[in-house]
Amino acid sequence: MNSIAFRLHLSLITLTVLLLTVSSLTVWVALNTRSSTDALLDKALPNTINTIHMVDELSEMLFNLMRYVEEEDEEGHAAFLQHLETFVKHKQDLSVSKDQAISQDIAELRALHQAFLSLSQESVFNVFDPTAEQRARSLINSTSQPLEVLLDKLHTFINNQSDLQAFHNDFASLHRYDLELLDEMQDMKSDLDIYLLGYPLAEKRFIANAEEFKYYIQSLSDATSDPSILEQLKRIEWHFARFFGIANNVFKHHDNTARQRALKAVIALERGIFLDMKTLLNKMADQSDSLLIEESHGLRNIANKSMYLLIFVTVFATVLLAFIVLFFQRSLFRPLEKINTTIQALRLGHRNIPFEDIEDNELGRITLSLKNFQVGLSRLDQLQIENANQKEALKRDKEQLTEMLESLKSAQDKLIETEKLSSLGSLVAGVSHEINTPLGISVTMASTLETEHLSFLEKLKTGEIRREDLDNFESHSADAYSVMNRSLQRASELINSFKQVANDQTSEQLREFELGTLMREVYSTLHHQIKNRPIQFSLHAEEDLVMSSYPGPIGQVFTNLFNNSILHGFDQDGQGEISLTLVREDGRIRWLYRDSGKGLSGEGLKRIFEPFYTTRLGKGGSGMGMHIVYSIVVNMLQGDIKVYNDNGAVFDISIPASIQQAEGGQ
Repeated sequence: MNSIAFRLHLSLITLTVLLLTVSSLTVWVALNTRSSTDALLDKALPNTINTIHMVDELSEMLFNLMRYVEEEDEEGHAAFLQHLETFVKHKQDLSVSKDQAISQDIAELRALHQAFLSLSQESVFNVFDPTAEQRARSLINSTSQPLEVLLDKLHTFINNQSDLQAFHNDFASLHRYDLELLDEMQDMKSDLDIYLLGYPLAEKRFIANAEEFKYYIQSLSDATSDPSILEQLKRIEWHFARFFGIANNVFKHHDNTARQRALKAVIALERGIFLDMKTLLNKMADQSDSLLIEESHGLRNIANKSMYLLIFVTVFATVLLAFIVLFFQRSLFRPLEKINTTIQALRLGHRNIPFEDIEDNELGRITLSLKNFQVGLSRLDQLQIENANQKEALKRDKEQLTEMLESLKSAQDKLIETEKLSSLGSLVAGVSHEINTPLGISVTMASTLETEHLSFLEKLKTGEIRREDLDNFESHSADAYSVMNRSLQRASELINSFKQVANDQTSEQLREFELGTLMREVYSTLHHQIKNRPIQFSLHAEEDLVMSSYPGPIGQVFTNLFNNSILHGFDQDGQGEISLTLVREDGRIRWLYRDSGKGLSGEGLKRIFEPFYTTRLGKGGSGMGMHIVYSIVVNMLQGDIKVYNDNGAVFDISIPASIQQAEGGQ
């Protein structure tokens, strides 16, 4: 009884009994819940879903019937059968209830469905065949086209002959008969088209027009003795006889009322059986909804009973656990607390703790072990004193290494400032190169205008001036002033742009700006580097990319990327392309900077953002440019940057469109 293991076994047996009780109650609740949910999921819910699907499929079947008749679409029949198959599947999935009313509704639905299917087949698909009308049209076209070709040839021949002066009067009547033949041919084709659409009087009109056609052929034969025309008329008469025979065959065998009868059958289905089936399905859906609500209430009652049982079990378990806790408090926890206090005292450095009343059990053996441990700690204290002396020596070495690290950081900061000054120097070079062109044009125009002005004054003083001289002076002056104005305006725009870029690169202040405009301004300071090289740059930016960020560091990132491409990506005379794409993505701005240069090696991809890493050491590369890019993007702009090869180097950068000013400034 004094063993702690015995006490633990007794407690575990009690807890096991409690767990079995809770498990039994849980199984009972699960079985009752399952019986209710089975009724809910096997009958009420499936019937509701199936009736809804059946209403949709029924509407689709009616739509495809109408499509089959009105649009003469054979695919409407296939679509009707497909939706019919789906409708039958949902009908088979209906769960038969013990409720007699529901069983009667299902039986009535089956009867209505059978009637709907039977009427669709007998009154629509068996009555109207779209391919019959298409075959009739094809047969008519195959016989009418040769006839029309011959009539066109005759018309062309008569027109050509009537254009000659010698035959103008003789062919006038022939020309009139020829036109009448063409007109009657078109009327006969129209009559056949109208007949196929179901117009009953079209047959009589066709026969009348055919008689007119024969009359004009005979008139044309009587009016001429030209053998060429007579030969063509014989061929026309032969093809007309064939065309007339085909037309009579269509009148005799083609039922042109089938479409109207099928359409009336579809309308009757829609107003009759379709409406009855839809009403019945809606009624069945309402019944299923009622059953669903009823089963839900039953499930709620089971849940309430289960809740009361679980509350009782919880109260009982709480009381039982309280007794177990009190038992463990007296026989286990207090002795363990005493052991813990002893351990804490040993950790605080006490080495003269008395150990009394050691019991003969597991905790007593632990106490005896602590007594022996106290002796070992006393010996360990002596070793710690010796270790402290060694740590002091290591501390002095660490301070020396820290001073060396600070020196290295200071040198790195100076290199970064040097890189920024180099970028500013590149900006100044770009300013002087870009402004030189408009200022040179302005100086040339001013010199030319001065020469013109002196020449004009000379002629004015000598009295040799003429009106022509005055007009020339006026025209040349206007042109010169216009060129000077455009050049000076361009120089002013460049100065303002360079001024803004220079201010941003030196101030690093947070402000609002349009990113596309900033990139164009920065590029205008870099353009001179590729102006005389076969390298093209393109900027693709969405409109109104407004940011609240640091334009100076952003410009520094673009400048360093551009300089990196020029210095490392291309040979001195190599050609290529550099592009920058700017898009907005969920409150962030994504850069996709790429060049078509050499790309990066495997080592370069891993180490490109490391400080002092360069592949052109001593050839213009400091190894800090891309490290500055990484520091600005990640630390200052709160973004991220990735690099990979894709027909050249690609830098994928994502930064927030808006950055909050940190306390105390940047």
